Amino acid sequence: MHFNDSIITSVQADRIIALKLDKALAGVKDNVASTLKQMGDGVTRASYYTSCFMENYQDVCTKLKNEDLRFISGLIQLYKDRDVIFEMIRLYIEVHFKNKTEGRIQNILRKLVGAGVYLSTTGTTNRLLIISVATAVCQSYSFQTIVHGRLSQVRTLILKGSVTASAISFSVYGIVHEAANCADNLKEFNAFYYQALYERNLEMMYFIIEPLITRSPYLNPMLISDDELVDLIVRLVR
Repeated sequence: MHFNDSIITSVQADRIIALKLDKALAGVKDNVASTLKQMGDGVTRASYYTSCFMENYQDVCTKLKNEDLRFISGLIQLYKDRDVIFEMIRLYIEVHFKNKTEGRIQNILRKLVGAGVYLSTTGTTNRLLIISVATAVCQSYSFQTIVHGRLSQVRTLILKGSVTASAISFSVYGIVHEAANCADNLKEFNAFYYQALYERNLEMMYFIIEPLITRSPYLNPMLISDDELVDLIVRLVR
């Protein structure tokens, strides 16, 4: 009887260790998969530069160079100003609240409170509500998980690098490739927000918050209804 108990206890212990190991290796596997994807994207983007040697594809070459320069410009802002990400979220909210009347703002505020969204201010002016909503988004669990994870990834690749110089180059270029694709998608589906970021040299940093933003479908900020805007904000803060 005691011998059987000992076997059962041993099996249970091994299972716990195996589960913990599997969980730990899952994180490593995800990081490796992410790095390999970035390197693959980097190789793809590097191959695009062959267009610079072809006279008929100089427009592609110019676009790539411009994206690289704007990525660097955005990255400099990101590391010099701690409020850049908050500003990007604030601009996103501002675009959707643009030209809203006081009556609509009060209606939206009532609906947000009814939906259980806690806001740090009771002010009903457009400016105060935008700042309050942006603050709520930046304090949300989703923001902390998604955005901080992205920032950590960028910081690790650019500051610490990878195994070899070529791996570092392709990984970093993979990030630029992803940033450019995200910016292009944003330009197509939400030109108003894209323009707001572009004017501040931040459109290439949009990829950092893109997973958070795309949790809600892209809607025309000029045509969005009060209920749609409330639903968008609720998705962002939860």
